[in-house]
Amino acid sequence: MVAINNLLNSQVFKLKGRLFTITVLQLFGSDPSRFEQQLKQMVLKAPKLLYRIPVVLDCTNVEEEFHSLMPFFSCLKKHHLYPIGVQGGQVWVTQVALKEGVSLFQASSAQDKSIELKAKSIEKDVPKVVTPPTRTTKLVTQPVRSGQQVVSKDADLVVVSSVGHGAELLSDGNIHVYGPLRGRALAGISGDKQARIFCTQLDAELVSIAGFYRLRESIPPMNGPCQVFIQDERLQILPL
Repeated sequence: MVAINNLLNSQVFKLKGRLFTITVLQLFGSDPSRFEQQLKQMVLKAPKLLYRIPVVLDCTNVEEEFHSLMPFFSCLKKHHLYPIGVQGGQVWVTQVALKEGVSLFQASSAQDKSIELKAKSIEKDVPKVVTPPTRTTKLVTQPVRSGQQVVSKDADLVVVSSVGHGAELLSDGNIHVYGPLRGRALAGISGDKQARIFCTQLDAELVSIAGFYRLRESIPPMNGPCQVFIQDERLQILPL
């Protein structure tokens, strides 16, 4: 009897608040066929970046009402994106979401970041010898906090402090973080597969090099300094 009482009284779960960076797909029309056509073109431009990522469908700018989200959700799943909810202040959006059991998000768009996708070019000519550009270094000495974005154009990025959850680092070159790396770190964003990410403590939501990426769920635990790099067309994460 005592053992049963102890089992019933033991804590099974705990509620916590946590910030996540989620991709938002802004909808401007109500035609599912046009939606699928444009979505297919977008995925073809960056198949690795858009593979199996969570997406919130933002209907704020849709003027014409529609009665079901399922055609749009089915299209997203067909192209390997995971719809996790809908956003929009209109009454009909709330009604459709409640009717179909879809999560309703009420986030501000003030922190939205545009995502530019570049189509892959297929070169059939003889490979050319490319001289890597000479890069300078951008130095950040203050903590990069949640919601902040640091961009290093044509330069390596060095952060000598911590990077918080929800923060984002983007660099054409390498990224060095001499503190805990949380949030998102994207190196070689112009396509440089030789770029690397170095950090003293890895706890990132996403790491990416030249479009190759790993989410938190696929990042192995690291107990000390490590590096992220591309090898054999795969993103590798190894201790230093």
